[in-house]
Amino acid sequence: MPYCTKCGAELPENARYCPNCGTPTSAAETKPVTEHHQLKVTGKPKIILLHRAPGRIDIRNEAQNEVLVDLDIREPEDMTWSVTQEDNTITIKARALVHPFRWIRYFSSGGPKADITISAPAEADLDVSTHLAEVAATGIKGAISVDSSVARIDLEKAEGSVRVTGRTGPITLRDVNGSVMVDSTTGPVKLENVNGTASVHNTTGPVNFTGNLSMGENRFRTTTGSIDLTLGNQSDVAVEAYSRIGGVTAIPELAEARYAHGQYTGRINKGNGKLIIETTTGSIIIHH
Repeated sequence: MPYCTKCGAELPENARYCPNCGTPTSAAETKPVTEHHQLKVTGKPKIILLHRAPGRIDIRNEAQNEVLVDLDIREPEDMTWSVTQEDNTITIKARALVHPFRWIRYFSSGGPKADITISAPAEADLDVSTHLAEVAATGIKGAISVDSSVARIDLEKAEGSVRVTGRTGPITLRDVNGSVMVDSTTGPVKLENVNGTASVHNTTGPVNFTGNLSMGENRFRTTTGSIDLTLGNQSDVAVEAYSRIGGVTAIPELAEARYAHGQYTGRINKGNGKLIIETTTGSIIIHH
């Protein structure tokens, strides 16, 4: 009976990884698989990506009238993947055939992994769901949805409706125009040069925002974490800020500013929109 060279556990026959610690065995040495898919589209594509493995996802605005998909699959015998198309809807799937609780062990030991690069037209809708893969998207205009369990999310030069959900990992949005919704459990949230309406909830971690908030309701909320907003001169909102444990500061003071019972109110420009800022434990700073 063979044994794991790292932890000493018994290995089943033909085992590719130690069932106890995830260390590859000599039988795990297989060549990676690379695939290139060229998918023609006649209108605005919708790209659906279901990623259930360690790896990285890169989405770029580098194509016209087609979607290019490049896959780099490591340890293909422990992965399943597919690329399908129905009209202008393209579905990409990648899944590791190991228990999710062991993914971090496999990731650190060089196990199954799927890196996916997508080149799409500027006008495209995205629906991305991943567990461990980092996500980066640049130059996409449309309805964008990204849901990640444990990974970094970076979106740049986006326009339209953006919805991001991250449970553990930093979230960064840069140069985004439109409506933005961010829901984070643990990790910093950073929005740079975001213009439109914004709704951000971060349970544990800081929130930093720079940009212009337009008419409509804008909301920033944390349970534990500070909120720092730098608002441009095109922002037009009435402000309500509340911190249970922590101060509220506006630099300079807001027009018609009032502070009572932990709540700070005022307005920026005419106050046609609404900005609500709430934190249980943390400070609030408003620059304008």
